[in-house]
Amino acid sequence: MSGVVVRSVAAGRARLTVPWVRARPGSAGLVDERLTGIRGFRALRIFPRTGSIVIWVAPDLLDVDRLVAVLEEAPPASAPAKPTRSTPDSSTGEVARLVVGGAVLALVALRRLLRRPRITLGSSGLLGAVTVFTGLPFFRGALRSLRGRSSPGTDTLVTAATVISLILRENVVALTVLWLLNIGEFLQTLTLRRTRRAIEELLSIGEERVWLVRDEGVEVEVALEDVGPGDVVAVYEHHRIPVDGHVDSGEALVDQAAITGEALPIYARAGTHVYAGTIVTSGSLTVRADSVGRDTTVGRIISRVEEAQSDRAPIQTVAARFTRRFVPVSFALAALTYVFTRDARRAMTMLLIACPCAAGLATPTAISAAIGNGARRGTLIKGGTHLEGIGRVTAVVFDKTGTLTFGRPLVTSVVTFSEAFTADEVLSLAASGELHARHPLAQAIVARTAEQHLHVPIHQACEVVLGMGMRAELDGTRLLVGSPALLRQHGVELTDEAQGWTERLRGGGETVICIAHDEDLIGMLGVSDAVRSGAETVIQQLRDLGVSRLVLLTGDAPETAQVVADTLGISEVHAHALPEGKLQLIRDLQGEGHTVAMVGDGTNDAPALALADVGITMGEHSSHVALETADIALAGNDLRQVAAVVELSRHTLRVVRQNYGLAIGVNLVGLLAGAGGSMNPVLAALLHNTSSIAVVGNSARLVNHTPHLPRATDEELKAAPLEDRRVH
Repeated sequence: MSGVVVRSVAAGRARLTVPWVRARPGSAGLVDERLTGIRGFRALRIFPRTGSIVIWVAPDLLDVDRLVAVLEEAPPASAPAKPTRSTPDSSTGEVARLVVGGAVLALVALRRLLRRPRITLGSSGLLGAVTVFTGLPFFRGALRSLRGRSSPGTDTLVTAATVISLILRENVVALTVLWLLNIGEFLQTLTLRRTRRAIEELLSIGEERVWLVRDEGVEVEVALEDVGPGDVVAVYEHHRIPVDGHVDSGEALVDQAAITGEALPIYARAGTHVYAGTIVTSGSLTVRADSVGRDTTVGRIISRVEEAQSDRAPIQTVAARFTRRFVPVSFALAALTYVFTRDARRAMTMLLIACPCAAGLATPTAISAAIGNGARRGTLIKGGTHLEGIGRVTAVVFDKTGTLTFGRPLVTSVVTFSEAFTADEVLSLAASGELHARHPLAQAIVARTAEQHLHVPIHQACEVVLGMGMRAELDGTRLLVGSPALLRQHGVELTDEAQGWTERLRGGGETVICIAHDEDLIGMLGVSDAVRSGAETVIQQLRDLGVSRLVLLTGDAPETAQVVADTLGISEVHAHALPEGKLQLIRDLQGEGHTVAMVGDGTNDAPALALADVGITMGEHSSHVALETADIALAGNDLRQVAAVVELSRHTLRVVRQNYGLAIGVNLVGLLAGAGGSMNPVLAALLHNTSSIAVVGNSARLVNHTPHLPRATDEELKAAPLEDRRVH
């Protein structure tokens, strides 16, 4: 049996898990070689850490069995590794080059200060050897370019300038320039490492040892890796929860901002679902683990962030094209400078100034920081392509159920018709009648009383009236909970006032449940799939961001869909939509020239999520297929993150443009100064470093960027789905 697992297939895209890629990451490059001959093959993304491979093929030529067959056989152990990227120099090597180069330059400076004789032939040889050692990473890069393994870039320009210096016997100048460039590379590495560390700290579980609850309540301190699903851990105040799971016992306030983005802590008690990496701010809990380690929500976030670093956004190809075209131009400018001035030092200066390092850093540093920012706020962006794409959307299609609404029935209205019963008492009596019913509407009523901590009287007997509701006996009285037809069957007629409320609730998309006590109608409940708090604000935020088409898409009846659309101010509604219909709507919008984002959570949304330019899924309750197919996943169910990620993308693109402006501007100024002879090679190296570090620093601001969006009102954020309506 093949070890290759097909994770998802939709709209010309297949996601596979290939075990040998995970087992031998160095052989990941062989995948591209095997797929080259596949008809219709378009693009490929490989994630060696997880063994996941995403393949794009022309939809009409997609043959999953063929893909599995091609990737099924693992390469022999002797097969040479074909890495997908060059291995970066180690930190130890960087430090060694800085120390050795700096020491030799200090020695040269000391000799000159003491007016010692000029450098001898032996000293010149030492300087040459140290220069070669200091410039090793640049020379290796230039050699790869000469062998055709990469396009000529910064390494080629620096190597050419160094060779010119050595030919002119200006060893000290060459060593100084290379040492300064190494300082710049080291500072860039430190800045990027700090950015990554900030992301990791924000997302880490943070607990290496945890308290495991054994039999009879005995707590034993163990390593986190020793905890498995089903184990119970104790978590105390100011500690992080180490697992995803459900609260077994205890009560606490839990800060979930790192996962869900919600600023206010939640109240957790028995049965509450909690996430690894969240903090108990007050109280204590015991938590039964559902998932641990990489399988937790925070573990998946970290995996997605790591995978996303390797995904190149289209705008990054601008940097690659800029570098490829600018390098030949730089050599031409240096040659012209030498032809007109006969000054090799000035030509060398032109080469150093023209190094496009800053332009090469402009996009990847910004993309990396923005992906980390999104992860911190509970938004998993699976790559730079999708980060850029969401900023360009002009149309957003929302699935209704589970996205704009909660996806389950909730009590949204309570109407009382008797002075003898309050709204809470009507709700409690309804829950008493429905206590043992399995119908979703009955469970919604019981759940609402639990949320409000209401006392539910226990009935002595009950009977299910199929298709109508429940009849129960409570302390010698008869209790009817169900449809108006149930009441009529038992001789209880609805008054004109009750009829009016029935029409009003049904007109609002609510299912009507009547409650009768003996012969009297005492109240009425409205149950519906309620609109999420703040959804209306999100729709307005998207309009303010320039999204011109907002569409509500659902498989529900038109009347139900229209109620939700009217509540949110969405004018375009498509009801009774099957998966094929959803796909066609996406195609139609794209055919009209729109860049389309699809927001959904169900398996039936997966094809539309895959076809859309950007697919977004509500992560907490999304189906596995939807999570695999979507390009962006919201770890929680906060719909406001949809508008926030659009704003983050647009701000990131602004930062990228700033970076390019900074990089190109500094290069142009330096070229003019170098051509005029007012800049030497050492100043050129300093200018080169300054522009690169400035670009990295500008991108690093994105890590802590807060979306500038109109906030939902306090009423919207605090509003519960239940609206009490008392009628006298």
